Amino acid sequence: MTRIEAAIKDRLENGFKNWNGGYDSWLSWCNTLYDDASIYNVYGHRLTLKQYQNMMGDLFKKQDIKLGKFHNMIIADNWAAIRYDVEVTEIATGKTIVQQSMEFVRFKETPEKGVIVDEGWATSTVPLSA
Repeated sequence: MTRIEAAIKDRLENGFKNWNGGYDSWLSWCNTLYDDASIYNVYGHRLTLKQYQNMMGDLFKKQDIKLGKFHNMIIADNWAAIRYDVEVTEIATGKTIVQQSMEFVRFKETPEKGVIVDEGWATSTVPLSA
């Protein structure tokens, strides 16, 4: 495994720990994983960092979102593909669904933050609703 591949693996594994701490924890981690030039494509929508943060803020107000285990993680050069479980509980109803998500992410190295997302693409078996 190359140095950048090891850094990407570390980012992905630590990201799950931070995500499951709620929106504020996710937002803090998010600010270390992305920069203003990062793009995230979610369910066909191309989002800037700010748009992605706002979308997730709206979701966290309505849903408790927990990332589960990795099913697959493939890292090659500056690319990663991951498949994992997401447990979504509607706050208003308590109804929970488990979905599988798939992401493809191209990373870049920066002097300020190290390895960060350049552009990512994500989809799930059941889209989250804002």
